[in-house]
Amino acid sequence: MRSAPLLAVLLALLLLVPAAPLPAAGGRRGAAPPTRAAVASSAEEFVGPFPSWADVKRDYGAVGDGKADDTAALQRALDDLREHQRFHVLYLPAGTYRVTRMVSTLRKAHTDCLGVAVIGEDPATTRLLWDGPKGGTLFRYDAWYSAFRRLTLDGAGRAGVCLAYGESFSTYNETSDVVFRDAEVGMRMGTGEPGQAENAVLRCRFLRCSKAGLTTVNFNSMDIWAWHCRFEDCGYGLLNEAGNFHAYGCLFLRSRVMDVGIRNLMVFSFVNNTSVGSRCFLDWDSAFSWGAQTSITGNRILDTTGDFALRLGSAGPFLFAGNTLRSRPGKKGPEVVMTWADQLFAGNTYTVPGAVKERGRFRRLDERVVPRSAVSGALPLLPQTPPHRQRQVFEVPASSGGEAVQKALDSATRLRGRRPVVHLPAGTYVLRAALRIPAGCDLQLVGDSGAETGTVLRWEGPAGQPALLLEGPCHATLRDLYVAAGGGTGIRVTGCDQPGGRVFGDQVNLNGSGAENKGASGLRVDGLLSTDVQMRCLQGGSDLNAWVSVAGRNGRGGAAPVAVYCGATGTSDQPYLVERGGRLLVRSVYHEVSGQSPQALLLRDSGSLSIDATRFSYATSADRPLIALEGFRGDLTLLTCLLLPVGTEFPARVEIRGDGSRCRALVGANCFWQNRLGVTTADVWRDASSPKAQAALLLSNMDLNPKGGDDPAKARSGYEALADAGAASDAFLRRMLQPLGQTRLWEPAPPRPGVTSLQLHRVMVTAGRGGTGLELRASGGPES
Repeated sequence: MRSAPLLAVLLALLLLVPAAPLPAAGGRRGAAPPTRAAVASSAEEFVGPFPSWADVKRDYGAVGDGKADDTAALQRALDDLREHQRFHVLYLPAGTYRVTRMVSTLRKAHTDCLGVAVIGEDPATTRLLWDGPKGGTLFRYDAWYSAFRRLTLDGAGRAGVCLAYGESFSTYNETSDVVFRDAEVGMRMGTGEPGQAENAVLRCRFLRCSKAGLTTVNFNSMDIWAWHCRFEDCGYGLLNEAGNFHAYGCLFLRSRVMDVGIRNLMVFSFVNNTSVGSRCFLDWDSAFSWGAQTSITGNRILDTTGDFALRLGSAGPFLFAGNTLRSRPGKKGPEVVMTWADQLFAGNTYTVPGAVKERGRFRRLDERVVPRSAVSGALPLLPQTPPHRQRQVFEVPASSGGEAVQKALDSATRLRGRRPVVHLPAGTYVLRAALRIPAGCDLQLVGDSGAETGTVLRWEGPAGQPALLLEGPCHATLRDLYVAAGGGTGIRVTGCDQPGGRVFGDQVNLNGSGAENKGASGLRVDGLLSTDVQMRCLQGGSDLNAWVSVAGRNGRGGAAPVAVYCGATGTSDQPYLVERGGRLLVRSVYHEVSGQSPQALLLRDSGSLSIDATRFSYATSADRPLIALEGFRGDLTLLTCLLLPVGTEFPARVEIRGDGSRCRALVGANCFWQNRLGVTTADVWRDASSPKAQAALLLSNMDLNPKGGDDPAKARSGYEALADAGAASDAFLRRMLQPLGQTRLWEPAPPRPGVTSLQLHRVMVTAGRGGTGLELRASGGPES
């Protein structure tokens, strides 16, 4: 992440089977799990407003009739929100609020606008209407560790920008269930030099944005994660002028220029999106001699109106897998123009012969042409705005002791099946005994903010014990909370392994409590064979021995790999660990250097780890490889990643050592950044295993920048190919690509008796020495 932490979607699983799954192991066309996702509704809901929230009508005199000028009332409320002394959440009840000049939360001090939220009643009924000068900005949100939810921002055909993040640097923000309409730009990440990083953009709609729905305009505006968003009749859906973004499960309709545009190189991923009737999905043809490592998988691209659906540019490398391209009637190929550099194509479906114009270095397997009629034009059903529910609420006085919180939990427990709410206003709640939520209880524990200035549960009990203990099968929901675990574990969930079980984490943030007091793990999944675990936009990672560790998940219970989709961390000693058959899938994560650890992965046990579209920025060294496999028994797949030495001239390298008889490793379509000249494959790939592992370096390249810095003009050259190493048969590639075919985007489902259905939304945990931020156990006893 760009700054250190302040303290040291659907039915349960509703899947549309794609026309072309990713290649399956052991056969040409096979039983790869489906990669498409759709949803009509989910178990997520909105509860509130609460007494601790400010109301812009009641408390500040806004009218909301669409005629009165509400600018001054809104600005007074935002000025108070910025200082968050009286409240952390500003609520806008239903109404149309006419705005004649920009409203803003401009920060003046470090803790201004930290851990706050602006929340509307519902985007269908709560609207900010621009009636200011043409080309103006409606709302500038200068906040961090904060949220912006459930509103319509209407540019009325006059606004330049509906919502601009800036002026100061921000991170760990959420923009959800917001409609941006009739403006030049719906949402702009960055207004000046400081960047806007780690912003989850969930279930938003971008309608008739003439330039772009969402644009990043700063080189440090990175890790913008668009999930289940709808872009309709925009110029660009997503436009990267600088920085980067990732898009998961989005819908693009009739983009006039293209769905996705880039003018800057970084790591990108586009997963399980649908495009219908746009000019093209992307056109990245450019003069760049460097690469933008990009994963394009599981997308449906239908009836583009231009000359082609995709044109790849730059050195990539690119992974293009499991996509379906349906050409409009009468259209001839090619639909895809490959880049001059490196790319891996696998398991794609086309409806015209000659659909791909081949260029550069590439590998293609398991692709097919089908009749146009064989590809459905049905649109995905995106998750809807969570409905506003009227639940019974148990209010706990601010900064009460743990006894008062437990008393409210006990009262809520008696209302099983009604999803009661225990609300904790902003304040610090000291715990000396674990807060206990019993099995089968579907209560919701909700705070005002998941930041250290918001709702804080502070553990002061015995070392090693959890602050929150959730007994399984667990049906609880935790939202907008900060858990300071001290010398213990933050949240422990026991007995949570049942067929059909689900643990859904949304913007969970897990850290240790300091370099001298490292936590053992951020997320620890132990022994879960049947319950699926999905972490969306997972963050944190600092001061931990392992950010995510998975043990004893060998696939026998039918669960998919533990999934981390999008995220950002500092450089923990080992962000990922698999043991005893643990299986983990990681996509679209940024690891930013925050310490001197030179090694990202050390795999010595057994399991499966698949990573793509991920940046590893590390202080590499001569004596420790960035990635090491020592007698590892299992599979490592590394695709479309950027391996970047920071402050050193030592190349990032992969080493395989020890007994390789049961080890498989594919390092494919990656970029190895180099800060010195003369690097070859031998410097980045060393296989000293005996017996030899089944391993290959494939279609990877280098960006050369021998003088350091980020200016390509200082480099002698940009792209340089790395020679392949090892052997990669088609059967081997099918096996190693298979985990990507298990990408299943799902939202929480209503609880079922005896089956875990746990939700965590914007929960931040700091774990103490040897503790774990979030621990998921199959049993109720000690770890097996």
